Amino acid sequence: MSKDRLNRLTAITWIEELIHHPYSGGDALLPHHSEVLDAILYCISDSEEQICIVAERTNANLISLVRDTKGDFQLAPLLETLTDKLMTKDDVPTKMASLR
Repeated sequence: MSKDRLNRLTAITWIEELIHHPYSGGDALLPHHSEVLDAILYCISDSEEQICIVAERTNANLISLVRDTKGDFQLAPLLETLTDKLMTKDDVPTKMASLR
């Protein structure tokens, strides 16, 4: 396993764990949803299948988190991130995840 691949896999795995963390996940992530989404969408089209699988699962977890959030949060940053990925990425997996 290359160091670069290990770094990418570790990063997306940490993001997945962070979403469910009892103290720093959930509503505590509200101010950072767009940054988390950007990192996830970056990994969805990775050349390594294992990274893509973790990114897809993490994206589904973030969608559930946003959908079930009881607190107020800014929707505009999320929409900006999604729009940016739709307009600038050429790969189908990222575009499909952005439309979900």
